[in-house]
Amino acid sequence: MNNPFFDQARDGCQKAAKEIGGIECLYIGPADATEQEQVELVQDLITKHVDGIGVSAANAPAMAKILARAKEANIPVVTWDSDLLPADKALRATYIGTVNEQVGVEVAKRAMALKPNGGTFCIQSGGPAAANMNDRIKGMLETLPSDKWKQVDGCPLYNNDDFPLSLSQLTDLLAKYPKIDAVLDAGGAPQMVTQAYRGLMSKYSDRLKNNDLVMLFVETLPMQMDLLREGLSHGQVGQRPFEMGYQAVYVLNDLTAGKSVEDPITIGLDICTTETAETCRKQ
Repeated sequence: MNNPFFDQARDGCQKAAKEIGGIECLYIGPADATEQEQVELVQDLITKHVDGIGVSAANAPAMAKILARAKEANIPVVTWDSDLLPADKALRATYIGTVNEQVGVEVAKRAMALKPNGGTFCIQSGGPAAANMNDRIKGMLETLPSDKWKQVDGCPLYNNDDFPLSLSQLTDLLAKYPKIDAVLDAGGAPQMVTQAYRGLMSKYSDRLKNNDLVMLFVETLPMQMDLLREGLSHGQVGQRPFEMGYQAVYVLNDLTAGKSVEDPITIGLDICTTETAETCRKQ
């Protein structure tokens, strides 16, 4: 809940509920990115027999075990942002969001454009059991030519969506590998502690300016776009969380009315560079 990405999804959810009328968007989640607490909150919703559940699964296998109970209780479920594993997809009606492998592909393509000769890199990610993050990593690794790009020892790094930890990991990484060519983030955690990230990156301003060190992230939240404009990032691959939350409510409303829905419901991406920062985001 301390992530501005989810704040935008909340706003979309509430707007849709207001438009439909007669329904309520309950926006709940763990205060921090705690997988077990998220599972417990969903279990509580099932016990209360809410009319529908939309969830971004932090731990896909653990969430599937709980959503099996929702299916038994005939509570419609949609996933958004982060889906269940393929074997468990029958537990939800649809997935609403981006094709996460494509997110990783776009990050890798930006790295390749800036570093055509390749180099050394590290991937930073959130939770190791988050299906969306793992799909993004897969997209990166399958796109980067293995004869040109080599991941340094100890990577990927997993921060479990702990923002201060992610920055600490990044600090240690850049100190350990002072000549590393690129950091590819499957999320945007270090940028969420914006002033601290800004302070860290200021130490590498020359390398950043010359594309000697390339920093790439996912999401295009306002503070991230500021960092991009300042030259403290070389690219942001943005999802559209407002649209995810908005669509989730309409889809759940259709499901409770007995209507069928498409699966998946794909939402596009915003690919932002320093040059396109003012025009790249969907309004």
